[in-house]
Amino acid sequence: MITALSKMPVGINDDFDRLLEKGGELVWHAGAMKKGANLCHGTAGNGYAFLKLYERTGNRIWIDRAQVFAMNCIDQYRLSKELFHQGRYTLWTGDLGTAFFLWDCITEKANFPTIDIF
Repeated sequence: MITALSKMPVGINDDFDRLLEKGGELVWHAGAMKKGANLCHGTAGNGYAFLKLYERTGNRIWIDRAQVFAMNCIDQYRLSKELFHQGRYTLWTGDLGTAFFLWDCITEKANFPTIDIF
């Protein structure tokens, strides 16, 4: 929800901005997803909430949190590769979506695939 709603106009409603940030706090406290590193209900997908909040607020705490989630994604990717001896090759449930998230963490951008690009 944060990723999709982050494009709403900034500054029109401070309550809305606070609500988005409270949602980000919930994501942070929930931690990395058990499903894996992917975009679809995974750690990378949740990490985009932080990138979107950083883009919206400019507050460095959100990019820092996104980068922590990125490190979790790398660990989850490695574990999955070790367990299953293969990668996952789709955008939503595979390594490609995770790669997009990792790149956006490096470049400090929030270009969520299909919502912002493609």
